[in-house]
Amino acid sequence: MTKRPHDNAIQFVTRKGVRHQGWRAAAILVLWAPLLSAIGEAASPLEAVRIATPGKLIDFAALYAGAQLGLYRQEGLDPQFIVMRSGIIIQALTAGEIDYTTLLTSSVRAAVAGLPVRVIMGLILKQTFFLLSQPEIRDVKQLKGKRIAVSNFGSATDKSARTALERAGLDPNRDAIILALGDTGLRYAALQARTIEAAVLSPPYNFSAQRQGFNNLIWLGDILGENPSNGLATTVKKLKEQPDQVYRMLRATVRSMIYTREHARDVLPVVMKDFKGWEGETISQALEFIIKGMSRDGTFSEAVLRDSINEEKSRLNVKKEIPLNQVADFEPLYRVVREIGK
Repeated sequence: MTKRPHDNAIQFVTRKGVRHQGWRAAAILVLWAPLLSAIGEAASPLEAVRIATPGKLIDFAALYAGAQLGLYRQEGLDPQFIVMRSGIIIQALTAGEIDYTTLLTSSVRAAVAGLPVRVIMGLILKQTFFLLSQPEIRDVKQLKGKRIAVSNFGSATDKSARTALERAGLDPNRDAIILALGDTGLRYAALQARTIEAAVLSPPYNFSAQRQGFNNLIWLGDILGENPSNGLATTVKKLKEQPDQVYRMLRATVRSMIYTREHARDVLPVVMKDFKGWEGETISQALEFIIKGMSRDGTFSEAVLRDSINEEKSRLNVKKEIPLNQVADFEPLYRVVREIGK
């Protein structure tokens, strides 16, 4: 059974504030010396930015790599990745306990509901979720009456599971038991323990599960099309009071994405530092998959955003028109893209 890693090669902070500082190997510094000398050192002290994620996922490989390789440091930023339950991230964001979140669907929903939250970029343009089941279940239709694990009700994983059931002719509210079990690692463990029949998993957990004999019933990206699964969002207050930090955060992230895509083979050993205990082949496969779905520069179409807004309006029973600028502010990103493209 694949062990879930707990060692981190970059700094992660728990919600209680306890820090776990991973070591940076000298070999990595030597390996990336040309890059580091080119980008230089940022002025001290570094500005801490707290980024909430729903789990330690390969989806955020570009962010992890950028932190390891000094791309955020060049912008004077010290990124602290905080793993939190998706159900409390928006509350923490609006309360000022964190600065940014990678949750996109939840951020759109919050903005539609009237909260001062704005999406500022996209990261992965297609949902990275897979629906995995016990070996004896080979079709989504066989999930009738079965238990399916998602992260949180109303989350992107919840939406994905319900969409899969609907496409199979099942009513998500009557024909299946959807359980909110938390992050991907917990859902993966529940699947292994056979306390559930199926779970929505993301890389690298889905690839590991398949190697153990669990069935991949469907990749949700196939049925949802272009539907960004994560990105970056922040508050209106942050955009108004600290626009320079937002700009630097976006510039570092876009550069990290570009570097990860263009140097995937070199980035792999860096990312592996953050996924100790995993098989190299599993992480390599997961990284390749994530890069294929990664936005070129953080942008995605307004039509896709509008579809997401309309979906959340329906979910929340909001009747009034919601302008795009109530949900997203892409001006800082467009500025970054113009500068990098020069």
